[in-house]
Amino acid sequence: MKFCKKVFISVAALTLMFGLNINTVFADGEASESLVFGPTSQRISLEPGETYRGSIYISNPAYSTEDAKYSLSVSPYGVSNENYDPVFDQKTTYTQIVDWITLDETEGSVKPNEKKDIGFTINVPYNAPAGGQYATIMAQDVTYQGHNTSGDVLEITNITAIGSIIVADVAGETIEKGEILENSVPSFLFSSPLTTNARVKNHGNVHTDAEYVLQVWPLFSNEEICTNEEKPDTDVVLPDTEKYHTQNCDLPMIGIFRAKQTVKIFGETSITEQTVFVCPLWLLAIIIFAIVLIIMWLIMKSRSRKNS
Repeated sequence: MKFCKKVFISVAALTLMFGLNINTVFADGEASESLVFGPTSQRISLEPGETYRGSIYISNPAYSTEDAKYSLSVSPYGVSNENYDPVFDQKTTYTQIVDWITLDETEGSVKPNEKKDIGFTINVPYNAPAGGQYATIMAQDVTYQGHNTSGDVLEITNITAIGSIIVADVAGETIEKGEILENSVPSFLFSSPLTTNARVKNHGNVHTDAEYVLQVWPLFSNEEICTNEEKPDTDVVLPDTEKYHTQNCDLPMIGIFRAKQTVKIFGETSITEQTVFVCPLWLLAIIIFAIVLIIMWLIMKSRSRKNS
């Protein structure tokens, strides 16, 4: 059982890493897609002592011919390392909400071409800690029935994760404090794209959105090649975690450009401006070869003057 649970959690982690997932199983030479779950995440605000009602949905594709059975459970949601690999099996002070959530049902079935809403209740304790609380509603697609080429009935157990991460704020005394650990723009590239780096850290007890803006211009022009100033990149940064972020800009094969990256978290702002040279390796080799030839020519010319 422990092994099966580890397998389920591992597959669930991969599923949520790549967003809402539709698994495919094969029977009798045809593909049939499994359950679809949602929403991917929900942001909610809670008050100590409050009873909150919410829901998720499960649907069975229209071209399915069988009722799809499922089971539901609630797991902690956390992350490991700065790349935010999801973790579903570790309880922390920020996952107490797992014990507050009650699902209206923990198993059931959904007909072909049916979308089913399933409610849940969050009973927030009066002494609930202020700040962020995180959980994941997960699902297992119990069985899919099909037939092999011999006509035998097959039951395939399909493991997936429901796409609903609960991101909650509990009212009270919250700490909003962050730090920008890195904001770097490279100065020399052999090829496009330009890739910038940023790392932020959340020292508070509540999640926040970190914001990233990248702007790039030609060296002697104010006409932007790249900009996301009107719609910056954003990342949800959980309490007591570091988050790594990259941005890209496609540049011409050769040139000199001005780049500016702005990073913000909890009112902290960091701006890095850099002159960026883009020079292919083959062109660099030609330039170095030409410089060597010029130096050699100057040396030979100097020696010929001395000899004369």
